[in-house]
Amino acid sequence: MPTDDRIAGLRIFLFGGFRVERERDGQIWLAGKRGPAIIAYLARCPGMAAPREKLADLLWGDSDGEHSRNSLRQTLSVLRRDLMRAGVDIVESRKDMIHLRADAVAVDVDDFEAGLVGRAAQELETALAVYSGPFLDGFYLGSNMFDDWAALERDRLLDCALESFERLARLVDVEAGLVLADRLLAMEPTREASYRLKMELLVACGRRDRALRTYETCRSMLKKEFDVDVSPETRALWQSLHSAADAGSNSIQGQPAIGVPAGQRFGRPSIGVADFVNLTGERSDDYFAKGLVQDITTALSQQRNYVVISGLPPIGQDGGTLDTARIWGTSAGRYILNGTVQRSGSELRVNIQLNDAGNGQNVWAQRFDGRSQEGLEFQDGIAQSVVSALSIELHLSRRRVHDRSPPGSPEVRRLVNEALTKLYEMNRDSASIAIKLAEEAIAIAPGNARAMRTLSVATSVGLALGALPAGQEHIDLALRLAEASVQAVPDDEIARCVLSFALECDGRIDEAIVECRHAISLNPSYPIAHGDLAELYALRGQVNEALHEANESIRLGAPDVTDFWRHHSMALAHFAGGSDQRALEVARKVVRMKPGFVRGALHWAAAASATGNSAEASRAIHHCLTQLPHLNMSNVSPGFVPRYVKDHHHSRFLEMLSRAGLPGSQGTIPSEGTVLQG
Repeated sequence: MPTDDRIAGLRIFLFGGFRVERERDGQIWLAGKRGPAIIAYLARCPGMAAPREKLADLLWGDSDGEHSRNSLRQTLSVLRRDLMRAGVDIVESRKDMIHLRADAVAVDVDDFEAGLVGRAAQELETALAVYSGPFLDGFYLGSNMFDDWAALERDRLLDCALESFERLARLVDVEAGLVLADRLLAMEPTREASYRLKMELLVACGRRDRALRTYETCRSMLKKEFDVDVSPETRALWQSLHSAADAGSNSIQGQPAIGVPAGQRFGRPSIGVADFVNLTGERSDDYFAKGLVQDITTALSQQRNYVVISGLPPIGQDGGTLDTARIWGTSAGRYILNGTVQRSGSELRVNIQLNDAGNGQNVWAQRFDGRSQEGLEFQDGIAQSVVSALSIELHLSRRRVHDRSPPGSPEVRRLVNEALTKLYEMNRDSASIAIKLAEEAIAIAPGNARAMRTLSVATSVGLALGALPAGQEHIDLALRLAEASVQAVPDDEIARCVLSFALECDGRIDEAIVECRHAISLNPSYPIAHGDLAELYALRGQVNEALHEANESIRLGAPDVTDFWRHHSMALAHFAGGSDQRALEVARKVVRMKPGFVRGALHWAAAASATGNSAEASRAIHHCLTQLPHLNMSNVSPGFVPRYVKDHHHSRFLEMLSRAGLPGSQGTIPSEGTVLQG
């Protein structure tokens, strides 16, 4: 085995393509693609190790087990030979595991992610300098499982880079920020937040006319690419520009000064964490209060959905109203989190509240009781509860809805918030976890409306994502819980939508539409209600109504984890209306946005088949079956996918899936690229 000094300086590059280099010798050439694919995958695994079975499935998923294992052995042999010729031995085997020598290699992606933890401009610049292009750019293996994994990683790292470039643009001077804004638009021309960033920076340096032109460019792009209008945030910025007295104005229609970092006015919510006030008078509780603020700040900073600003002075010890002007003057952001600590003997009480810095209104508040002997455990519990609660409250705020259901006891509230936080990740694993957490909440408080509503929607989403097997018992449970939550709080628009979703799962489309309309009558600005109604109209074949409601949902809502579902509703509507090419284009977008959403991929397959793209339709079916192998013509719809109400729409959908290659009964997964004639 070569000594460590022989492989010193060995580096794996995954950004901008794939290559392995040694500092003194340059690039190491490797034969084929599967050897490099093994290195790339292992480099991203925990401990740089993976089971043989996983690698075999990842690279030869279309082959039987024995053939894939033989292929893996041969590929590893060739890979080791190529590396040894260069004097490198970094691939090792141990029982059923294959791993890289983590102590002997450096990976550019690791350096990139580690550098993003820093908050200073120099740290971000150093990290972003590593991002030389998309992850494994141009590296396609022809294996669906590997290519899908690479695509997900590519999108995730691109999102990290985009957000970090935006953070950096707000930390550097305006001219440098504009250069970064243009780079953001070159990287992702359809990212609306980047247009807002550029507009804000242009206004900051007195170029109001250019900012207005940037808005028009953004609006034209969204109309052309997605057939939607700009978001409320972008329109609000545009309106404020028109209201400005002149290009040199230092304020915009009562909004904070231009010098305030733009991301704290638009885009991701900003949370300023103020020091907590110690009302006990005991010095030891000063340390508790400071430690608690640090724990909460750390926990919030780990969330990608916020900009977190710490170190703000305490908000009035007398509990008075929030001094909005002073808070904006410190660049605190849109929301202010503050709290107090009280003591009675060994009992501690912590009161925490979140205020909207724009109007001083209370957004959320909660009380936490514990014992001083619990120390760090008490602090950790509060920090976790605060993060999950704020995630939900701000999520609801951006959805223009206020939760009317009683929250229940602190433990029930915590479980429900954690369940919803997991549910909003929108994948099969997170849906399963959400269901378990909601079940725990129900076990504690069987009659709590919020807990019942949460378990109902988690069950319905679990069915939609394939986390639960299709079965009437799950649908009946979701219906029973949703109906009970509506009876408990009849004017809760969230509960009405949850009931609508459960009714849709049961195939009762007309009743589901009634509940959605009821939700909209309670809150006309609730984007989820409009989005859910869009899918229901699409299933009923009301194409124009469906497209209108989907666009209304996107217009009303800030960027949201469920956006892919709104576009899915558009694909359903276009397919029902016979606009197959448009349905295909939108369905492709849905799959790019959410590869694990198999319902969307099934409509991708149907639309591809309807447009005569047989090879693409076959790939789409393969994509579906690698995730849910049990799907076939007898259980796909009704069953996994809701049935179109009109028979000719439903029959055509099934016919296209059959032509695409969906098995007629349980069978093997067709290989990618196999064209099955209908």
